[in-house]
Amino acid sequence: MADLSYHRLYTAFRKHDDYDVVFRSALEAVADKMDFSWVKSCLAFGPGSGEREMEFVRRLMPNLRSFIAVEQDYESIEALRTNFEEGRLLGVELSVVETCLESFSGVDSAVDAVLFISMLCNIHTTNRRALFQQLKRRYMNSVGVVIVAENSRTTPSGYLMIMERLGKMRDDYELMEKEMLEAGFRVVLSRISRTSPVQTTTLLSLSSY
Repeated sequence: MADLSYHRLYTAFRKHDDYDVVFRSALEAVADKMDFSWVKSCLAFGPGSGEREMEFVRRLMPNLRSFIAVEQDYESIEALRTNFEEGRLLGVELSVVETCLESFSGVDSAVDAVLFISMLCNIHTTNRRALFQQLKRRYMNSVGVVIVAENSRTTPSGYLMIMERLGKMRDDYELMEKEMLEAGFRVVLSRISRTSPVQTTTLLSLSSY
């Protein structure tokens, strides 16, 4: 029987790219320009096992106390919980909502930050527009920030070329940014990181009210 575990397949794929290097380069560039020490609570959509999100928090959100993950893949959730148990984010309380983004019903208290790392472009544009409205009305506090990390199709990317060959077309970041602006957000910072021809680009965008 074929191994259809998203977590294992994605982990195997990541062993053949240099996304870690590219992502860290983007984080360092943002760290030089932004202060997220005020962020105490964070909502992450589709974090998988959470390595990228945890790296972002360790580098840029030193005072985070609450991390809410919305994830539907069982093995990814188990890996995420294991990562927290091993102390990768000491002092941070983890809550996991086991559902897809489209079925997510919201949070009890508004959060300071929302993370979309390598997943927002997979959401249908109609659902994204509805989500951006919910972010403003229900999920985020009045000074909250949305962080988006995505591959950009405006520049060459080995990952996007593979996805296109497989027939898995993804929306451009530019379209997602337009949708955020239409929902009333403003772009605070947009940073493109490019380090090698293997995994060439990561666009990290910060948006707020």
